[in-house]
Amino acid sequence: MRGGVVAVIKVVLLAPINNSLYARLVAYGLTKEKDVELAGIIVRSHWNIQRFRSEFSRDGARLIKKIYQKLVVGDKRFSGQEANNLAALAQQWRLPYKSLKEIAQSLNIPYHVVPDHNHPNSLQMLQGLKLDVILFTGGGLLRKPLLEIPRLGILNCHTGILPQYRGMDVVEWTAAEERINSVGFGATLHFMDRGVDTGPILMKKTIAPKKGATFEIIRAELETVMVELMIEGVRGLQAGTLTPQLQNPEEGRQFFVMHPRVKASAEDRLVKQN
Repeated sequence: MRGGVVAVIKVVLLAPINNSLYARLVAYGLTKEKDVELAGIIVRSHWNIQRFRSEFSRDGARLIKKIYQKLVVGDKRFSGQEANNLAALAQQWRLPYKSLKEIAQSLNIPYHVVPDHNHPNSLQMLQGLKLDVILFTGGGLLRKPLLEIPRLGILNCHTGILPQYRGMDVVEWTAAEERINSVGFGATLHFMDRGVDTGPILMKKTIAPKKGATFEIIRAELETVMVELMIEGVRGLQAGTLTPQLQNPEEGRQFFVMHPRVKASAEDRLVKQN
């Protein structure tokens, strides 16, 4: 990966769904950056049997809840004007767009829907743009041909502190292992590679949960941190002020879906401690 100042950094955003509030805030924030060109928005199609099978094998029955939250509940799950969540950030920014397609149409940004981010049509579009960076805001696993397209790499923001907590349910595992004070709840901006959250690290930020905070509240706050890190990361790469730091795999391990009973016990202990 090459660094140095770039006159204008050219990026594309990959998103899991058209109305993703996280993706919308990242995209909108980038359009306000002076030396950033948002050269395209690519959204993964909802209705794809291969996508459903892939995500069901990973998330199991939890996938139904995720689909309900994204397509039915949507932004309403981030309620409360005083809360620190994506809805509050959208209100603070006066986000005028209800979808990524609206952003693209309003600002004349190329917009595409693909069956999968690794699909040949997606790769062909991206290869022709001579990109510096791709921003990944969700939508499945990315394979080697896609990872190799941008000059600098593909940015992802992970809702856990790396390298200690890779993989899934890392907010919950941080609490279960009682490493809130030693490692902390936080988010990590990193370049993606072929491993699971193993790529070079650019930035980290921890948060201090409020008294009585549940896992859902912590995750909601971390999503606002992810928006912040994504935009600051692009800004730093454009200015040449960020240097990726390789991870030491021995400093952490990959975590998997936590059993509901273990999760309930960890959350109960967390709420009582705070």
